[in-house]
Amino acid sequence: MSAATAKFAEALAVVEGLPVEDQSALVEVVNKRVAAARRAQMVRDVAEARADHRRGKVKRGSASDLMRELRGK
Repeated sequence: MSAATAKFAEALAVVEGLPVEDQSALVEVVNKRVAAARRAQMVRDVAEARADHRRGKVKRGSASDLMRELRGK
């Protein structure tokens, strides 16, 4: 078992020891934090895409063009 897996199992054991109301509140807090982390990642991704566009690293084309390029034709 990896260290991360062990920590996850330990965290689950701690959560299972909480009253149901506290477990529910914890789920809400974790969901909000995950959503915030995803939003922050999207902001970083958009900033990187805009920077790539400014540097001319972005190509334009259709879905067919993309598939052709992926197939190496």
